[in-house]
Amino acid sequence: MITHLAVLAFAGLAFWWLSGYDSKVTGGNTRRDFIRRAARCGITLLLVGMLLGMPGALQVIPMLLLIGGMLALIWCGCIAELFARWFHHLIDPEDKREFDPNKGLRDLDMIASLIKNGRREEAVQLCQMLKESGDVSILALETTLEHLGVKQESVQKPKPLTEAYHLRMQGRFPEAESILKLLLAEDSRNVDAAMMLMRIYAQDQQHPHQAVKILQALEKQPHVSPAHVEFARRSIGEWSQAKPKPEKVDALPESIDELLAQGYLGTVIEILEQKIGEQPRDLDLRLKLAEVYAQRCGDVHRAEKIVRQIETSPGFTPEQARNARTKLGEWRNAGTRRH
Repeated sequence: MITHLAVLAFAGLAFWWLSGYDSKVTGGNTRRDFIRRAARCGITLLLVGMLLGMPGALQVIPMLLLIGGMLALIWCGCIAELFARWFHHLIDPEDKREFDPNKGLRDLDMIASLIKNGRREEAVQLCQMLKESGDVSILALETTLEHLGVKQESVQKPKPLTEAYHLRMQGRFPEAESILKLLLAEDSRNVDAAMMLMRIYAQDQQHPHQAVKILQALEKQPHVSPAHVEFARRSIGEWSQAKPKPEKVDALPESIDELLAQGYLGTVIEILEQKIGEQPRDLDLRLKLAEVYAQRCGDVHRAEKIVRQIETSPGFTPEQARNARTKLGEWRNAGTRRH
């Protein structure tokens, strides 16, 4: 009897620990998580108690198989999650260092100090080391390395969309058209390239019928938001009525809000995703990306996926996860009211 109690006590502790690997135990609702774990462990201990009380006769083998199958069904999810986390830790160990939001600024200040004191080689080595670690903005480090005379491929070559924008501003419409057509051939859902090409046709070259053809092709794409299509349709009408005007603009707008105001949704999403890759613990960047998908693109499902990533990431607190879920509800309700 004492042996059975000891086995049950040990099993209870082991199963309670294993229940922490339930993928639905997120820490967002401690009461619900406790009830879920307690119910799983309670049922398991009941089955284990039945196993311990059984005689070793041959006729109870079917019952043993039945109870064993029930235990496997109860714990298969937790065991799979345990092995998945173990495998993930094996190939990509978790960074358990305390998060310091000002570390990147201090590292950049150190690089600036080395450059100021003429210690160029040390500055280059520090930049290369930080670039590999990913703790500091890759763009800032590559720009610094370029300044120090270390050529960086990623900062030398402008993005095709930016290059097409410059060509259009210079009145070199055929060259810009060729780049934009190539972008659309690679990805027919590239809304930014389609919008710029439609503007060249409708406003700069006064060929609205060609702009309409691009719009019709864009409408056939399954994952292009109706909001994009409607905005493009209205824009073609406005561009067709306006005479082409030389614009003295040398670059795309720098701020996210300016880019959104001018309809560069794809560019905004690309910038935000790049920044999130460089700063994965920046909550504001993730929420902004989710907001763009939900509010501007009408893609609430994509926004919800981003919020789920926030909820499951160890880099964010339960309070931050709840705030993100609240904002998602607000965006969803706003979209419902608009429809």
